[in-house]
Amino acid sequence: MKNDIVVSDGDKLKAIRKKYDLKQDEISGNDITRNLISEIETGVANITKKTAEIVIKNLKELGKKKNFKVTETVEYLMENQIVQATKVLDNYTSELQTLVISRDGSFIETLKKAESFLIDWDIRDKKLMIYELAGDYYCTNNEMYKSAVYYEKASALISRMFLDNELLSLSRKLSMVYGYMGNYEKSIECCEFALSRFDDMSLKDTIIFRYNMSFGYLCINNFERALHHIKIAEELSEKNNDTSMHIKILNNKAVCFYKIDKKHEALKVFNQILNLTSVNDLEKRLVILTNIVDVCIDVNKKDEALEKLNIAINQLLNLNINCEHVPDIYFQIGEIYKKLDILELSEQYYLKALDFCEIQKNYVLENNAMCALIDMYTIQNSIEKMKNIKEKAFFVASKRGKIDNEIMYKLMIFYSKMSTEILEIANFSLKFK
Repeated sequence: MKNDIVVSDGDKLKAIRKKYDLKQDEISGNDITRNLISEIETGVANITKKTAEIVIKNLKELGKKKNFKVTETVEYLMENQIVQATKVLDNYTSELQTLVISRDGSFIETLKKAESFLIDWDIRDKKLMIYELAGDYYCTNNEMYKSAVYYEKASALISRMFLDNELLSLSRKLSMVYGYMGNYEKSIECCEFALSRFDDMSLKDTIIFRYNMSFGYLCINNFERALHHIKIAEELSEKNNDTSMHIKILNNKAVCFYKIDKKHEALKVFNQILNLTSVNDLEKRLVILTNIVDVCIDVNKKDEALEKLNIAINQLLNLNINCEHVPDIYFQIGEIYKKLDILELSEQYYLKALDFCEIQKNYVLENNAMCALIDMYTIQNSIEKMKNIKEKAFFVASKRGKIDNEIMYKLMIFYSKMSTEILEIANFSLKFK
């Protein structure tokens, strides 16, 4: 970025004298002393408005005599370092807002420059904006761990004593990002904080926090609490006429019913969701269809399950592979074929899900897919295929800086009779203690 240097009062005067080849007593004139100019240039004194006006007046008079045009102004001389730094950070913020949807690394490059500048100029409001933009960028690019780091940095700058919209916005974003990361307790904590402290939050925000909280409780298997928040969110979403959010809430409800073995109720809700979903929204319809197939198998509606599975497989060919739920759809079909005991196809879909998870940085589902494959290869006693998964697990853990205990334990069990492999896994796992 150009013009990201903050200039002191003294350096400004030095630069002006050098530019016009002037001495200190020339720009001081008869109205102020040369000693005052010297003190300003050495940082002993700060420039005042009166001094700035005199310097500019003298410069203009000298310009007429020596035939040079003065471009500096009183406002320029009076612009202190904080004001300059604020302008620089405003420029960085504006550039980052433009680059937030970029994919070429220019956002990250600009962010590094802004953060480097912030080391010397700790201006809270500007730092807050830059950190939140960084969180938004990484969230958009499915790098949830980095996103959480920046949202947390931004949140730390806001006092919990004074509730404002910025804190509410960050709490909402963090509750979502923590959910994607699999840190459900922290997601719930964010939601509880917002719902208990912000009495005047909008209906839309209330629904989002209730939904995120229900999702968190669902994922930690606290189905009673999940259903409690689902009920509230469902009633509010009906008032708000938000079909998209209403569908997401109903999906949580159906999954809850499924988990507590109310599978006929789950099937009923999934069919309700299918009826609410636009025929043009192929991605969502495929997610729902695979859920319906899964439940149909469990309630012994095999003919209906196979019919809808064939529809889903055929429609899958038309799905944009960049869609958010592509990994989930492939993983769910892998689960379905496993239930149908068609293991070759199950493996194929698990592996495809794994590939899409890597592209989309969906680490939670990526771990689930690896666990499913490890279980399959353990039964088959397939050493070569297990080696590939082990290497994949090591790569993912290194990338995240964190291991998944379940994966490591499953690998240890498989390699329990192979001392060399067990030692390698144990040594690798110890790096993350």
